[in-house]
Amino acid sequence: MKIPLWLIALLFAGYTVWCANYWHNYCKERCCEETPAVSATTGEPLFLWNAQRPEADTKFPDWKKALLAKGGQGDTLVITTWYRANEPGGQQLALARGEALKSMMMPEMPESRIKILTKLAPDDGLAEGSPAKASADFSWSKMILKAEQSAIIESDNDITFLFPTNSTERDRNPDVEAYLNKLIEKHKSTTNTFTIVGYTDDVGEADENQRLGLARARAIALFLAKNGIDAKRINKVESKGEADPVADNSTEDGRRQNRRVVLTVNR
Repeated sequence: MKIPLWLIALLFAGYTVWCANYWHNYCKERCCEETPAVSATTGEPLFLWNAQRPEADTKFPDWKKALLAKGGQGDTLVITTWYRANEPGGQQLALARGEALKSMMMPEMPESRIKILTKLAPDDGLAEGSPAKASADFSWSKMILKAEQSAIIESDNDITFLFPTNSTERDRNPDVEAYLNKLIEKHKSTTNTFTIVGYTDDVGEADENQRLGLARARAIALFLAKNGIDAKRINKVESKGEADPVADNSTEDGRRQNRRVVLTVNR
């Protein structure tokens, strides 16, 4: 018995509709269950209810880089961590969160330039079983330096010494001398080498600034060599004068930041 062509076409159309419906109502839903979509993240540290450490986020390094770029030379990163009234850990939980975030900011930010504060946050709906939420604020405390003062700024492998106007005298600042003595004791038994570069602001003639930057760098190098660091381990002492400013030379605060020597520990 021959089956009419119209019946074959009708059966084929019905089978096609059934297949499409089967895919939509079974296969597609099952695939979505097995491979859930990944929600978009920004990298900002987010905490689950009563958790001491934030959830892992692959975008955190980029978020951290953007945050640290907002800070100026010598500025302090202030991390204000929250605790909520319904979280059993209370203020101790906020402190633990702060310590976790501080460790995540290092070594790019040295411990000496990270400050932790805590506060009771308003009820924002965070509860056990809810999605992770932000539990910290991040801000910057600007370094304020008087014209007659020096300063020491640690950053990863670099130590920056800021100088008063026209000064090359390291040994007149007891804080700088004490810091250098600790640095020497720390590195006496290592094989690390040192690079020392002097800089100035743009006040005065370029040639004179070049000499002034070199005098500042040599003052630091001489102290290291006289107090236990083999001179062969100081592989470069140079001046860049008024080149490569890190701040605006049109302001007094900016000029203070540019009068500097950068000592790099080469590990």
